[in-house]
Amino acid sequence: EWRETLGTLPRHGAILHLFVAVDAEKVVNGKKLADHAAWRAAEDEISKNPAHLIVQDWGRSMQDSQNLCSFFIPSLLDRSVCPEGKHVIHVYSSGGEPYETWESLEPGSAEYEAYKEERGDILWKALENCIPDARERAEFHIVGSPLAHEAFLRRDRGTYGMAWAAGTSAPYAGLLKFTPIPFPFPNLKTPVDGLLRCGDSCFPGIGTPSAAASGVIAANTIVNVDQHIAMLEETAKKDPLYKFLSPGPFQWLYRGIVSGMTPSPELRGGGAFQPSSGSTVSAEKEMAASR
Repeated sequence: EWRETLGTLPRHGAILHLFVAVDAEKVVNGKKLADHAAWRAAEDEISKNPAHLIVQDWGRSMQDSQNLCSFFIPSLLDRSVCPEGKHVIHVYSSGGEPYETWESLEPGSAEYEAYKEERGDILWKALENCIPDARERAEFHIVGSPLAHEAFLRRDRGTYGMAWAAGTSAPYAGLLKFTPIPFPFPNLKTPVDGLLRCGDSCFPGIGTPSAAASGVIAANTIVNVDQHIAMLEETAKKDPLYKFLSPGPFQWLYRGIVSGMTPSPELRGGGAFQPSSGSTVSAEKEMAASR
């Protein structure tokens, strides 16, 4: 039943990418990159803004991949990612690119390459809001299609990720304590005792920071709270910047309340694993089965 439920989870459409490397010093129509007002605002040391969201038409759907695009300029924050005088930019569409129009195309074919450039044109137009001469300045560019997104990132049908609507709850998501608000994404536990999951299909959701956080949550879930506190204490001593992480004297009250309940019974070691059926499997047999 769980497997069948997971097989019908809602998902966003596919996503289209454009990766660009530009020469900031190149003179195009008498201007270097820094001569553009929009670029100067983006790289201003006080209000530095490497992330931009572009909507072509507010009357159209935000799920329309030819309407909503975003781009990020990591080299504004970290100059080590490219040579001096250059910048790298990642432009991407909303998670609404239709996969169906791509699946009949053969990657590498002339038809496929032409369609990539056609669909990717809106990404260039989004970037041109900040860099009007981006195409002339580009030393390298590549369009990442939904087929590439699917192949290189193992995303089924090139999807951007799970699509839980606001106010709805995923299977086995649970509720926030003391409120009727459902988690929009599944949490890390499963109906199978001892089996945890993590990634952007789980709480807290889509994106690298969220996916990494789900891994941290899973790791923390399988250890005793005493280990959590010890790690916080160790980190707090490494640098004054992290001093605020120290649990302080209240840790002893917290330990007394929750230490005996962590980790959850089905996640504790001890030589035996209790599956949902109630039968006992030795740790040795469990490890052998996993191999």
